[in-house]
Amino acid sequence: MNILILCAQGGVAGSTYSISYLAKGLAEKNHNVFLGLLKGSFLDSLVKESKVKRVYMPFNSKTDKITRAIIKNLIEKEDIQIINAQSSKDRYVGPLVNFLNRKKVKIVQTRRQNPKKMIGLNKFFQNIFNNYFCYKVVVVSEALKEIFIERGIHENKLKVIHNGTPTDQYQPNLELKQKLQTELGYKEEDIVIGCVARYKNQPQFVKALQLLPKEWKVLYVGLDEESYRNRFPDEPDILNVPQEVKCMGIVNDKAMVIQYYTLMTVNVLPSTMDGFGLTLVESMAMGTPVVATNFAGIPDVVQHEENGLLYENENYEDFAHQIKRAVEDQKLRHKLLENGKKTAFEKFSIENTINKYEEFFEEILGS
Repeated sequence: MNILILCAQGGVAGSTYSISYLAKGLAEKNHNVFLGLLKGSFLDSLVKESKVKRVYMPFNSKTDKITRAIIKNLIEKEDIQIINAQSSKDRYVGPLVNFLNRKKVKIVQTRRQNPKKMIGLNKFFQNIFNNYFCYKVVVVSEALKEIFIERGIHENKLKVIHNGTPTDQYQPNLELKQKLQTELGYKEEDIVIGCVARYKNQPQFVKALQLLPKEWKVLYVGLDEESYRNRFPDEPDILNVPQEVKCMGIVNDKAMVIQYYTLMTVNVLPSTMDGFGLTLVESMAMGTPVVATNFAGIPDVVQHEENGLLYENENYEDFAHQIKRAVEDQKLRHKLLENGKKTAFEKFSIENTINKYEEFFEEILGS
């Protein structure tokens, strides 16, 4: 197959890793994979040493003329059969090229996050593009599928394919763990509540921390203190909690991020925007139990009291209670760790995701 994947963003994020895994995986299966992306982006660095053919595009706007011209030329020169748009701006340029030039390319969108509430013309035009300019919309969870149906996307347009992660990368590194512990001043017996995420709904976590033991420690990976305060200006006491707090900022090295999980007694995701939550799968793979919001696509990954714990959104007492259970209830903790490993290595492997995309693309081309 000749496939063009578009991504106008590509910064440090779980979704960026997911896009790189997909592109590289399809290319390794001998498909002709082109990736339209921003030059010098983090995504650019992730696929640099691979079979993926990078095509730089400016993505100056949702209807950018220069980007459309590059896509049009690529369709004609390389006989592109499928365009898979992965982020906001590129959801428009691919369909526009297809429509304006009467091409027979199959347009597939991938949606990974809980969409923002939209009204009026914005919602109208998004639904028009999804329902009439795209062949299919891939969503990363069953819950996200229901959300898009409620927003007006036709059910027959939606296809669920979960995110996946390369299982061979989850190897604890004792030397690196000890180095990180020394740098952070942690001891092996410390209780560390971690949060590996960018800007999610961390103020919920802050309120839950007020109800947890002050001798426990808090570790943020993905947020630095200055950005944290700027992102949540209405939360002046965002770091004023009883526990010691460390903010590591954005960590570009995936191998390093994975080792941070080994420092954590529990990893939390207080998110109301995730269609999936890749950090939850990574945490399970590294043997760290998870506590997350019972919201959007997270329940597709976390089954309460089976492979993780869920709390009800905005219920800080429940959030704190579930964190304490994951730390203190050893029988439950053992069950979560055992089932979490199975979830990560069997259900959400990147091999499963790539195979499902390949089957799906072949199916729609055959139709």
